[in-house]
Amino acid sequence: MWLTRKQKTVALSSTEAEFVALCTATCEGIWLRRLLSDLNVNVEGAVTYFEDNQSCIRVAEEPKDSRRLKHVDIKYNFIRELVQGGQIEISYLPTEKQLADLMTKGLPAGAFGRLREAVGLQRLSRGIEEQYLR
Repeated sequence: MWLTRKQKTVALSSTEAEFVALCTATCEGIWLRRLLSDLNVNVEGAVTYFEDNQSCIRVAEEPKDSRRLKHVDIKYNFIRELVQGGQIEISYLPTEKQLADLMTKGLPAGAFGRLREAVGLQRLSRGIEEQYLR
């Protein structure tokens, strides 16, 4: 079963908020990889996470502690070890191309339409739409 939760911490910057979210996603990715392994599905190579905050990427890839996030709980620093060990990769993807935003944010109609098409969803025809909205 998959679920999502709000962050339980208060972030002092967007970089910190993104870093904590990246760590949470990484933990879920590790869990999924172990689940697949238990099901005898072999997953090779690093898992790639797409991040739209370049500052967050730099913090995750720095081998030493960042002065900007010195106050962040040490439990989040494991992500650096995973990056350095080649278990995960973090790639920059601009905000307007983040497919996950389709399901997690209220978007303007144009952005919603572009992302909807990118994931292969189609608008219901008018007759079907009215049938389901009654």
